[in-house]
Amino acid sequence: MGDNALRAAREMATGLDPHTIATHTGAKWDEDTGEFALSFLGSPVSITYPAYEVSIADRPSPPHIAALLVYYLALSDGTQPSDTLISFAGLPEASFYVTAFHGYTGARIARHFALDAAALPGAVERLGGASISGLGDQAWTIPALPKVPITLLWWNADDEFEARAELLFDETASHHLTTDGCAVLGSWLTSLLVGNG
Repeated sequence: MGDNALRAAREMATGLDPHTIATHTGAKWDEDTGEFALSFLGSPVSITYPAYEVSIADRPSPPHIAALLVYYLALSDGTQPSDTLISFAGLPEASFYVTAFHGYTGARIARHFALDAAALPGAVERLGGASISGLGDQAWTIPALPKVPITLLWWNADDEFEARAELLFDETASHHLTTDGCAVLGSWLTSLLVGNG
């Protein structure tokens, strides 16, 4: 995703009713300012309407992240998360990208935190994540977008296996983002975690 994707996302969102967008996405619509407000991986986002200019924490967003966020506004149909988890491979037409996705998400997280797993919980919490039980050695749900949570699983290294990490999506993710969008979301989340770790 980049400038072309951002143009395409803005075209897709053109003419949509802002009240409907807010209802479907969980964003807050301010009619006085003409802006949507939402939380994205723990940071406040502002998106103007109808130009769909995106800022994160009062700074202009990189084009590929702006495209992701505008696609979210354009595509979300309001489906609530079901709490049923799927791997990236379970998303529509994702099979060709599974190995690459794991390489720049789970494998990167595992490499970064393998020698300092104690730093991972704090990095996750800075993105708004909350610990959950019963999955992996540790697990967290991160509210990436209002209707798109991501679950991070972590397994500690032992005598037989290296440390491992995996990102899982709610089964409803495709109601809000394309598979490419989910890939960008996972990559950005990983970059923020590694930067925070």
